[in-house]
Amino acid sequence: MIIITGCGRSGTSAVARIIHESGLPVGRDLIEGDEGNAEGYFEERPVIALNERILLSAGLHQAFATATRGEVLTAAAPLDAEMRTLAALATPAWKDPRFCWTLEAWLPHFAGRPRVIVCLRSPAEVVASTLRYYGQAGEEPARAVEHTWRSEYERLLDVIASFALDAVAIEYGELHADPRSAVRPLERFLDRPLDVTGVRAHLRHHAAAVPDDLAALYARVRSLRDRWTSPGRAAAAP
Repeated sequence: MIIITGCGRSGTSAVARIIHESGLPVGRDLIEGDEGNAEGYFEERPVIALNERILLSAGLHQAFATATRGEVLTAAAPLDAEMRTLAALATPAWKDPRFCWTLEAWLPHFAGRPRVIVCLRSPAEVVASTLRYYGQAGEEPARAVEHTWRSEYERLLDVIASFALDAVAIEYGELHADPRSAVRPLERFLDRPLDVTGVRAHLRHHAAAVPDDLAALYARVRSLRDRWTSPGRAAAAP
């Protein structure tokens, strides 16, 4: 099972599309594109619905919200049967930024340990993209997005480490600047070639450096790709 996640507006849809169009389906009932994401979201509709219910029950729909791992597990517990049914019917991959919070709750329902693809983008770019997406402006919404960025990656790294999950990171900026080079660690992680012809560089509307106060966390997430950067068992490029 492949889980594609990362903070929203970090290229999760672009990466899921690459995976899907390279022969690893990311769902059967995919959410359609719209004016905010014309290429499509590549999210399995019932998975998104369950993750939304978990987040709502855990109180994670408010600005600056947070929840402990235990609180997320408690919120997910009443949905165990539905999660187990969906997991038994899962396609080879699923994508949802909400897995940053909910991944641990899904682990008992997978046949084996999932492998995690973590999409990463400068938090300053995520702020700009999110505010544009939702038509917002101002210091408080920007700080709320930064809080979400920090909280989600800290939680995801914590769960990956706790369960010794195989994981790789892929950077949004690199993916749009040089798709073929950017996906090489991902090809080694998946042990298969990937088709990057669908990457649309013109869809990158923001470019900004990583803020100093979030640079250490950004580097920790980026380091997930380190073991996959050497040739090893690299798949042949298409």
